Amino acid sequence: MSNNLSRLNSCTWFSEQTKTLASQLLLNLQIQQGVRLATLLGVDPILYNDEAVYVWVQRQLDDGLIVDDYTLSTLETAFIELVTAHTDQAA
Repeated sequence: MSNNLSRLNSCTWFSEQTKTLASQLLLNLQIQQGVRLATLLGVDPILYNDEAVYVWVQRQLDDGLIVDDYTLSTLETAFIELVTAHTDQAA
């Protein structure tokens, strides 16, 4: 992961839940480094993929996503749906 991620992780803007969930999401979905996810996730396009995931997860929580035993699964499903919808539009 990029050096920027350590800067983002130390930022108090991200909750501990966000840090945990985003890290697990990156791992589970094997999200590669790059710059294309930011636009897809609706975050600032200057962000690298890992940074974009952190911002996106924080926004999901800020928008009322309930943190329970199914939160990671919910995030994975939402992420996959975004990617699939984008892939379908591009085809």
